[in-house]
Amino acid sequence: MRLPFLLFLAAALATSCGQFPRDPEDTLNRVRSEGSFRVGLVAPLGQGRLDAKAAQLIQRVSSSAGAQARLEIGDAEPLLDRLESGDLDLVLGRFEKKSPWARLVTFGPPLRVEKQGKTTFHLTAAMRNGENAWIALVEREARNVAPEAQ
Repeated sequence: MRLPFLLFLAAALATSCGQFPRDPEDTLNRVRSEGSFRVGLVAPLGQGRLDAKAAQLIQRVSSSAGAQARLEIGDAEPLLDRLESGDLDLVLGRFEKKSPWARLVTFGPPLRVEKQGKTTFHLTAAMRNGENAWIALVEREARNVAPEAQ
């Protein structure tokens, strides 16, 4: 009786193991197959000269994913709305450490930490919640860009 149960349990566990981490919306696979990813730059990041750490993160993600970034500039709220709905893959900006958006999107490791009075801001990437393979790739590259900010 015990051996059949153990065999059943082993088979069930083996079939439940897939490729982890996974993306329910298949972001990383889509980015790789299309050869591009959509990045929203929160103004003023995209105006004038792009922040060096943000530019380096975009380049590293581009290289790791084998895809080119398609950039667009806008205000934080509309860009984060579009990220949450899947119209963007990444939003780069300067966000408060205790942003109310933290429940709706995933903020990556900071590229830079700044203080203004009592408020702490992070220059960071935001990604769509649940897209774990994509999040893991972006977070790994962010830690490579700015290990001192961790």
